Amino acid sequence: MYSTSLKLLKDCWVTDGNGSPLAKKMLLIDGERIAAVEDHITESAADKVYRFNGAVAAPGFIDAHGHSELSALARPDCFSKITQGVSTEIVGNCGLSAFPITEYNREHLAKLYETYGVELAWSDYLSYRAELKRRKVRLKLHSLCGHNTLRAAVAGYEQKELSPQQFGEMGKLLDEMLQQGAPGLSTGLLYVPGKFADEDEIIFLMKRLAASGKIYATHLRSEGNNLLQSLEETVFCAKKAQLKRLQISHFKTSGKANWHKLDDAFALLSDARQSGIDLTIDRYPYTRSMTQLSIVLPGEWEELPDTVIQQKLSDAQAAQKAEELLRESDRQWDKVLLIRTASAWGKSAPGKSISALADQHHLPPETLVIKLLQDDAPGTTAAFEGMSPENLQRIIAQVFCCCGSDENARPFDDSIGRSHPRGFGALPRFLKMRLEAGAAIPDAVQQLTGLPAAIFQLRDCGNLSVGKSADIVIFDPDELDGCDDYAQPHTPATGIRQLFINGREQL
Repeated sequence: MYSTSLKLLKDCWVTDGNGSPLAKKMLLIDGERIAAVEDHITESAADKVYRFNGAVAAPGFIDAHGHSELSALARPDCFSKITQGVSTEIVGNCGLSAFPITEYNREHLAKLYETYGVELAWSDYLSYRAELKRRKVRLKLHSLCGHNTLRAAVAGYEQKELSPQQFGEMGKLLDEMLQQGAPGLSTGLLYVPGKFADEDEIIFLMKRLAASGKIYATHLRSEGNNLLQSLEETVFCAKKAQLKRLQISHFKTSGKANWHKLDDAFALLSDARQSGIDLTIDRYPYTRSMTQLSIVLPGEWEELPDTVIQQKLSDAQAAQKAEELLRESDRQWDKVLLIRTASAWGKSAPGKSISALADQHHLPPETLVIKLLQDDAPGTTAAFEGMSPENLQRIIAQVFCCCGSDENARPFDDSIGRSHPRGFGALPRFLKMRLEAGAAIPDAVQQLTGLPAAIFQLRDCGNLSVGKSADIVIFDPDELDGCDDYAQPHTPATGIRQLFINGREQL
């Protein structure tokens, strides 16, 4: 009945990823596929038997919003994600993807990604996937086409308005990336050059997606003061383009003054869903966000890419003016934690607040920020306090919410930069929080497996059934936890017993 080289998983509770009740089952793996899910399978049918003593077997977790497109090439073992039980990751989020690459964006991307030491030797999605295969990346990566990269591939990073010819070139490139297998398009409307896109440009792109049946995932223009307006814009454009599949990235109410907006935001989501849009969201289970420190620069600096910011700050007069603007912004620097930088001013101080680090160097915090950006604007990141713990619980309780780490896969060390704790702990922490809130194991697991598989149309994962890829995570619900230490963020999650990807042991 069974072929050779079979693995039998027994003594575990199985949840299939679709919300079916837990059941004491045995799983038989034949090569890369699930061969059987049955009440009893004789041990003699297998070449190797694994006994898990009452742990839970689930589909490998799917990180619905990651950024490992280059870090996975630099460190193919993908330690931080594998140790979370992640078998699949959606990358190319927030408008930034590793393709398409042309003469207009290659130099910028090479500078942006230089910390990984990977030559950008590809041009499109097919050649990028070939590089993943060549380097034997352990994770299964599926990349959205990022609008910032796409737009820059035809017009660079500083042009605000596209010509009709450039619109046509951008649309053609997007069609090609979708035909090559990209599961959709992402936008990062907070970042250059995505922030230059008006509603007409967004609708133009959404129409291409609507024709393909693929998804539009967006980092909204605002997740704080203009959250509701940003949601309204996105839903309006989707309706105008007759787009049916929409994902809101890292959905949040940022800034205490905006915490009260959650009910209104939920109402907008509900209205969109009732209108026929298959609208879903993702969220990481932390109340600090992380992004480039350069976003603190106000005014004209907001329209510059990080590489240009670093270049302009080399001019003493420009640096002084930027510092004065920062001082006028009256930001609370004790609530901004430095995560990583190549600058000597902060390289050895991860997890410290900007104010504490400034005191250490006997500098005003604004002066320190300028020095960090002068040295390494593209690579200097910070965690920003400003999200509500109560809102977080309400958001992740939504049945249409899945988990995204919003981080890169990293090794245990910091050789390619330091991570937000979510890079090592997001998915187990999300699952733990849902279980502690009273969710049943099958329902909580579905948010990490079957739901994101459906959102991104991944037909070969997210479900434990015969014929599917043998991507299986074994975890102990009582031991689950994820790192929440900003000083030592490279701390592996707990409670993950074993992970199989295509039937191969990973831990």
